Amino acid sequence: MRDRMNERALKVLEQYELEVRQLRRGRGSYMFDTPQGLRMLCDCTCSEHKAEFQNRVMERMREGGYQRVDRIVQNREGKLVSEDRDGSRYLVREWYVGRECDTASESEILAAVENLARIHQLMQLPDEPELIESFSAPPLTKTLQAQNAELRKIRSFIRRRNQKGSFERLFLQCFPAYYAQAEEALGRLEECGGDGDRPERAGSVCHGDYDHHHVLLCGYEMATTDFSKCRYDCQITDLYRFMRKILEKHDWNQRLGMRMLEQYMRTRPITAKERRLLYIRMRYPEKFRKLANYYYAGNKAWISGRFLEKLEVLNAQAEKQEAFVRMLER
Repeated sequence: MRDRMNERALKVLEQYELEVRQLRRGRGSYMFDTPQGLRMLCDCTCSEHKAEFQNRVMERMREGGYQRVDRIVQNREGKLVSEDRDGSRYLVREWYVGRECDTASESEILAAVENLARIHQLMQLPDEPELIESFSAPPLTKTLQAQNAELRKIRSFIRRRNQKGSFERLFLQCFPAYYAQAEEALGRLEECGGDGDRPERAGSVCHGDYDHHHVLLCGYEMATTDFSKCRYDCQITDLYRFMRKILEKHDWNQRLGMRMLEQYMRTRPITAKERRLLYIRMRYPEKFRKLANYYYAGNKAWISGRFLEKLEVLNAQAEKQEAFVRMLER
């Protein structure tokens, strides 16, 4: 099986002007050396247009002096997306030798935050109507409205269930508190008016999925990878996602959270509007919403004990999370 998979990968690579050396399996990909450096062959889930947008963002970063990004390589036909004989689609990306950021290391967390602030300074594109229409995040107000409606629907579904297990009972018990947070976040956003969730800096682009998996430590430098979700958006959204994920792992440590924010602001100061949006995003019970959504979309006849365990952990962290989020109001 492995030989057949290698043959298939090599067949795709014939479409490129590349001298392939030492092809080997990676995590959901193939890694190989070339005279120009390390490359990665991976599945493609985006359009040619989106791949071009990704490269445009990364080229802008390189022009600004940030070289270590996983730019997509053109094939012999000048295309970024390649297909095999079965119609499967692939990308070849530039890659780097390094390891992922260690979420247990405060120094590496802060270095990753500084790295995010640096790339945000460079991720600025012209306000071209076609690009903005194609690659802008949906308005946050509409997103939160839809998510709150989804939460109410899931609560109603659970209420109607005749047989309720431990997860359903705990969900209904803690729902009012989490939903109150969701409504507060939406209310704060609506108070800002129509531009409350629009980028304050024209042409600002977000990474869209910045986390420790996409930050590689390469000696004394860092590489930032996987721009597949990059789009025009308020860049503070990237910082929110990264901070939330890290703080969940660190039991919402207030000192660490504020150090992360201060580290970011040393390189890229944030405005009052961005600080307010960071509070709103942090206030919204995103983890609770995701857990509810996973439950609703899954097999209701068999509820994994992991659902209950995750909800219990979420509840145990609620007080510390509340204390940190309130600090952002000051």
